[in-house]
Amino acid sequence: MARNDEDYDFFGDGQYDDSRSSRRAQNRRPSRRNAGRRFAATKASSPTSMLCRRLAVVSGLLAVVVSATSAVHEIAPYVISFMPAVPGRYIALTAAVLIGITLILVIAARVTMPRYATHGGVGAGGIIALVCAIVCLVIGVAVGVLFPEGLIQQSNDKAPVEDTAQMEQDIEQAAGACKEGWQGLDTGGLPGITTVQMCTDPRVAFVSFESESSAAIIRAPIESKISELLSQYADNEQTKGDWRLLNGKRWMVFGEASKMTALQQQWGGELETITAATDTADSGNA
Repeated sequence: MARNDEDYDFFGDGQYDDSRSSRRAQNRRPSRRNAGRRFAATKASSPTSMLCRRLAVVSGLLAVVVSATSAVHEIAPYVISFMPAVPGRYIALTAAVLIGITLILVIAARVTMPRYATHGGVGAGGIIALVCAIVCLVIGVAVGVLFPEGLIQQSNDKAPVEDTAQMEQDIEQAAGACKEGWQGLDTGGLPGITTVQMCTDPRVAFVSFESESSAAIIRAPIESKISELLSQYADNEQTKGDWRLLNGKRWMVFGEASKMTALQQQWGGELETITAATDTADSGNA
């Protein structure tokens, strides 16, 4: 009975077995063309996924811009001129909406990938932008809650404190020309005062200080002295009226309420009502 060729080596030197093994290996080994096609199919992305990825990057960048704007609005609201007029909550809400849209698009980009495709790097741009936007938004919201007026305030102090003559001119623009001329007064031995000037008609006086720290220390004694003078000359018609103190960082001006309000429009500062001091001696005897 004849044996099958596959059961023995006809030539007796192993060549037949080697040929048979080579054919089996070729049948099992995929061709380069098939391997390339399979690799391309694995790396390919569907059109929907690519669109979602691109939209995620765009919305993510917009979210970063709006979130950064929200943070700047809360930290320094006066950096951009139109910012104070825009409520911060609207900017933060817009940023939150864009963050939500970006997150949805990133998820959609990954879900719409082909089943056997690799997901590495899908929506990476959108994810990075998403993280940056969230960080900026959190900073802005935290600062807005802790510091409602902002961390960096705009300085509205426009007084020419280094130029006494210019200060006198600005006060005259708001209060009227000084008819008797400005008179320099003695500082009374108080350190940190640059100058003390007074006008009798209209009745206005101002003090300038060497530094903000000096102003913080000396301001209270000066206010007390003005109150004492108003009390001392309470029977004088010239002392009766509505008096105000306009305080700046390194200066203070005393005068009638209407004139100080007008000067505030030029220099800024804070208005403070000042009245005659209570007679402590009389109140003690009572």
